[in-house]
Amino acid sequence: MFEIPLPFVVALLLAILLVRLILRGPGGQIGRSLRIFVAASLALVVMVGLRWQFDLMVFRFLRPLCAAMLPPIAWMCFAALGAQEKLRSRWTWMHIIPVLIIFIASVTWSRWHIPVDFLISVQFSGYGIALMVLASRGEDHFAQARLGDVGSVRGIVAVVGGALIFSALVDGLIALDFRNTQGTHAAAIVGYGQLVVLVVLAILMTRLGRLSPQSVTSDGTGTAPAQDHDRQADQDIGEDDAILAAIDDVVIGQHLYRDPDLTLDRLARRAVIPARQISGAINRRFGRNVSQVVNEYRIAEAQSLLRKTEKPVTEIMFECGFQTKSNFNREFLRVTGMGPRAYRTADPHPDERQSDQPFGPIRKLFSQNAGSRE
Repeated sequence: MFEIPLPFVVALLLAILLVRLILRGPGGQIGRSLRIFVAASLALVVMVGLRWQFDLMVFRFLRPLCAAMLPPIAWMCFAALGAQEKLRSRWTWMHIIPVLIIFIASVTWSRWHIPVDFLISVQFSGYGIALMVLASRGEDHFAQARLGDVGSVRGIVAVVGGALIFSALVDGLIALDFRNTQGTHAAAIVGYGQLVVLVVLAILMTRLGRLSPQSVTSDGTGTAPAQDHDRQADQDIGEDDAILAAIDDVVIGQHLYRDPDLTLDRLARRAVIPARQISGAINRRFGRNVSQVVNEYRIAEAQSLLRKTEKPVTEIMFECGFQTKSNFNREFLRVTGMGPRAYRTADPHPDERQSDQPFGPIRKLFSQNAGSRE
């Protein structure tokens, strides 16, 4: 019976996923990152298949070189989602150092017998840990990603980091196998370890790219200054409120919340305020993230349209900047305590009928603060 080697089956699946990403995948920087990483994974899988299928010297040499290039590619793809990454571009050349070390170790292996697979394992572990740390950071480190996709992007980066760490374990096992049994089980380790994790990684990345971020439940409406340093706290709040006022003018004046592809980086450029300052001010004053606050502008307009028009809920959802029904319903429930259809049929609260009701979370916050001072 004709049999296709497992690596080439995996390569075929990765090729299909790459085509899907090109034709129907997410756009922007996250889309480019996914396509580049899947293409690099595809190249590595093909090289591994050639190495174990034909066992030629050229493939023995190229396989570790291709493997050494994957972690730097993963890092540069996903770290580029941060607004500050352009400022660090001068250090990009340093990522070539581990690749050169592994290249030299491969070239001189016959003389020095440097454990190439062990070096690859260390490299994969280092980059995997770095990506896991990146995934745990705040929104300002993913300013190039669409605000509605920040949660999914962080999940993708965490999956990539975890997969690299698992691949490091596989390479470590290969190194031990060659040391103890002259590579008797190496092919099996490769077939059922590294290749499997790469295809699972590609599938998870594709699925995560279509998901909406999980809501971070928080009922905070701002932080109160501590009594032992009122003056400094008031100054900080004043600076934060100035930032919020500038954001509010841009978001409402230009209807940025209606843009489903809005990113923190784009918002920062429109407001002429660094992304880190925007994220910090919103977190301190609201206890919520930028994505949730932008969604509150969208929900405010959805509430108005539900009260004043007979438009279908789905049409209102798209008009306000949402792209998925699940995200719209989840955010509407978080903000209003009920679903959009129930909100339309219910008798609204009297203060919602007032024409001078402040629009959006920032103006409501300022209005509440002004009322409390009176």
